[in-house]
Amino acid sequence: MPRPSTHYKESADKIAVWDISALYEEHWEDLFKQTMRILLDEDEAADVVQQTFLDLLEMKEKISGIKSIKSFLFIMSRNIAFKKLRRNLANTKYLNFYAGHYKEESAILEEWIVFKELNQMLQIEIDKLPAKMKEVFILSRNFDLSYIEIAQRLSISDKTVKKQISNAIKILRLKVDKRYQPLLLALVLTDILF
Repeated sequence: MPRPSTHYKESADKIAVWDISALYEEHWEDLFKQTMRILLDEDEAADVVQQTFLDLLEMKEKISGIKSIKSFLFIMSRNIAFKKLRRNLANTKYLNFYAGHYKEESAILEEWIVFKELNQMLQIEIDKLPAKMKEVFILSRNFDLSYIEIAQRLSISDKTVKKQISNAIKILRLKVDKRYQPLLLALVLTDILF
């Protein structure tokens, strides 16, 4: 026989009575995150989550047979959030806010895709570098070692290390597609190699 959920207690007459405070503690954060994805405003999202639990409290005597209280809560909060969103979109101020936000999100996603493409292209070209140059470049960029630390580790001069890194950057700049070259410098300088 399955164990009863920890979120409700069996009363003497065998009617499940939910422990609202335990449900609130366990699910508030996830419900809030879900609602934030819809409404994009912390105060409104918190209000929706609060309303979800108030509605649950009001209807707990009327509902029975719920197999998953978590799913029920998520559906309730989602529905309340979408109702609020529809009301908000009737207001031009909110409509402009949401349009601007999603346009910004789209631009961020596009930049991330470009960075990902550049990184893949860079990794292919780094793998093609001569062995010693590749080793020096990776130690510098991926392990944040200084020229002196690399020189000591590989038993070569720090001037050789500097020259190898400079040559690697020149080779990469020539190999990388022209449209990515401005980003190449940023990636190499900030060491954002995945």
